[in-house]
Amino acid sequence: MKYKLRILPGLLGLLLITLTVYGCGGSAGAAGTKTPRPSLAESVEMTLTANGFTSSENKAAEATAIPPSSCGLALPGDQGWPVRLCDSFNDNTGGWTVESQDNPYAKYSIDVKNGAYSLDYTAKSFAAYQRSALTWFDVASAQDFALSVTGRINSDFQNCSWGAAFRADDDSFFLFSIYNDNTYAFEIYENGGWVPLITRRPYDKLKLGQANKLVILAEGGDFTFYINDNLVNSFSGGLLQESGIKLVASAKEGVSASYTFDDVVLQVKP
Repeated sequence: MKYKLRILPGLLGLLLITLTVYGCGGSAGAAGTKTPRPSLAESVEMTLTANGFTSSENKAAEATAIPPSSCGLALPGDQGWPVRLCDSFNDNTGGWTVESQDNPYAKYSIDVKNGAYSLDYTAKSFAAYQRSALTWFDVASAQDFALSVTGRINSDFQNCSWGAAFRADDDSFFLFSIYNDNTYAFEIYENGGWVPLITRRPYDKLKLGQANKLVILAEGGDFTFYINDNLVNSFSGGLLQESGIKLVASAKEGVSASYTFDDVVLQVKP
């Protein structure tokens, strides 16, 4: 796998990453069409755009711990872990980012409405339909945690995904993603490139076009992943030491998708 990185001027220092993905295990390794992803190797470039909410977390994440009994949602972690976030998005008292952007790579609008954190997203054509745009939205900061979030993709295209990044800063992060073809993957972005840690694979309990619940448990270098309350995989040996946790949406060039995020619960290991 060969990587080439160059920093572009513009919004928050957009990163343009060139990578070669073998098979369909890599991030955004598919053509931007409604047809199934090809299994042939292809060269892909992905653009990452930070959402502009970089200097602080949302207000809810800065607040003191919430008593577990006051959170009306199922807790993803140990009962003894303090609850940092518990949000069903009935309003935006949590101070989540609300904004619209139209940059060279994607046009999107995100808001708290209709009981969800809702994102309308279109990846623009900027490289002959060979790249994907990926945008993140800050959640909180924690190294060891249990995170639960319910998400849904509404799109006619398969080449879009959502997930959660963690141990994150602007230069490196782990990313667990659910794709719009009932597959999931776990990757690391560091040193200017993507490396698959759990290659992309189907999961029959994913519900296409419906809400799916994702849970991530992170303790030290050990990570455990659940989808719809079922254990799907785990990984040991994670070395990143940063603490950012982010919601992530991605789409291939030319792909439009609507995303909803709901029922976010974050517990932090004491």
